[in-house]
Amino acid sequence: MQAKGLALFVALTLTAGALQFHYDTRVEYFADREAFLALPDGNTLKVLSFGYRNLVADVLFIWAIQFYSATHLTNRFDYVENIFNVITDLNPRFKAPYLVGSWIMGLEGGRYRMAIRLLEKGARNNPEEWIFEYDAGFYAYRDLKDLELAEKLFRQASERPNAPPLIRRKWAHMVYMQDNLDYAFQLWKEFERTAKDQLARDSAFHHLYQIDFERDRQQVEKAVREYRRRFGRTPADLEELRLRGLLREIPRDYQGREYRYQRESGTIRARRNYKWKSSY
Repeated sequence: MQAKGLALFVALTLTAGALQFHYDTRVEYFADREAFLALPDGNTLKVLSFGYRNLVADVLFIWAIQFYSATHLTNRFDYVENIFNVITDLNPRFKAPYLVGSWIMGLEGGRYRMAIRLLEKGARNNPEEWIFEYDAGFYAYRDLKDLELAEKLFRQASERPNAPPLIRRKWAHMVYMQDNLDYAFQLWKEFERTAKDQLARDSAFHHLYQIDFERDRQQVEKAVREYRRRFGRTPADLEELRLRGLLREIPRDYQGREYRYQRESGTIRARRNYKWKSSY
């Protein structure tokens, strides 16, 4: 009887193997196709997990990584926000899904505003962490070209506990990039005063030099326009603007050196020029 049972088991196993082989040879597993996915929301899964919601979040996270490795599923990004919202609803303190989910959304799917929403959720649920808003600010600046949003996110990241000084400098750079020159100068002046290493001092100096030049250039160009309106020509030099009362004093660069005045255009040039805005 035992031998008959073993023989039946072997026969069924071989039959199943043959059927699977027959199916495998006729199906293109990695051909482009669409997927259908139905996943309960986070609150429902909390109930269905019977107290093991962190374990369910772990399992879903591992599955999500595998699912988004299947590049032949052409519509997989239709589900990405829902999947990672469910995982992070189950375990809001589980930090990896916020970061990995944002990489999948942004770097793979090109859905950067979606990635920022997930990272902002991570920041709300983990207020001691600066990395979420920092990464979100990076996406806003580099990929969306949204300077206002990037400034907000870098500022918020800089206010988190243990945020490195680099983030405050990123925030101040966004202020400068939006041409808020007076405020940017104040921020970088404070960074220069409190700098603890040469890299921080150099960064502050470069920004202060450029901001000071841009403020002086605006002042000179305004004075030249008024001079041209009155006299129908550009002034011969900056001293002529001062003598006419259009400049209180001749501006100098952040190191106290004279600017080069271009009479043909009525503009000034600095010895240094950091072209951050032209490369943006």
